[in-house]
Amino acid sequence: MIHPRLIFTVLFLMTVSVVADECHDTLFIDSNAYPIPEWWCGWKIDSSDFADPTKLVRLPAELCLDSGRIYVQSDTRSALIEMAKRAERDSVFFTVKSGYRSPAYQRSLIKRRLDSGAVYTEVLKIVAPPGYSEHHTGRALDLAIPDSPFYHSRTYQWLKTHARDFGFVETYPRSDSTVMHWEPWHWYYSGKKN
Repeated sequence: MIHPRLIFTVLFLMTVSVVADECHDTLFIDSNAYPIPEWWCGWKIDSSDFADPTKLVRLPAELCLDSGRIYVQSDTRSALIEMAKRAERDSVFFTVKSGYRSPAYQRSLIKRRLDSGAVYTEVLKIVAPPGYSEHHTGRALDLAIPDSPFYHSRTYQWLKTHARDFGFVETYPRSDSTVMHWEPWHWYYSGKKN
């Protein structure tokens, strides 16, 4: 019989090895190599979870900020529509300002900030590197409201209470400062309903 402590040690070393490999990722922008900051280690999205852009569906224009063209997975769309209808019955309103993003688009977000003079490590505190963004899955949404900071809004309070009923979770809550800054507007469709 194998001793449980040996099993634990082997599993721990395998985990450390995987995380260590992820810490050596590099982001290339305009032929410049940037190391992925250590706080992103272990957060890389498995590429098999990336959405197939040809299978994404468009959100209804009335749910999109400025009637934008935002695409997500079909089950995410259905859950969002259901959640928005329930929120509206409670006099809570929101729109979606971002859904699916390709790794190339994620890279362009970072490039734009760098071109405007931002410091790389500061940018990576508020923008996920390509390959690390839940938006690649077609299941992440950034929500918007017309006024007031999102975290002070009635909408945010409603989401904290009801979003799980529709399968949405807040990925970067205030209590978790390990990776990203608090993003009360960022919600991920896990499909797991309360």
